[in-house]
Amino acid sequence: LLAHGHGCQDFDGMCCMDLQDHSAAIHRQLHDLIKHTEKVT
Repeated sequence: LLAHGHGCQDFDGMCCMDLQDHSAAIHRQLHDLIKHTEKVT
């Protein structure tokens, strides 16, 4: 959806992460995403 011009603010309740942001390691972002997913499932 983000690739089609929709921003994170367009989807209430969804979590967005910028994997293009090189200021944080992608492995850390994936770890955070997994932890977040575990909390909501």
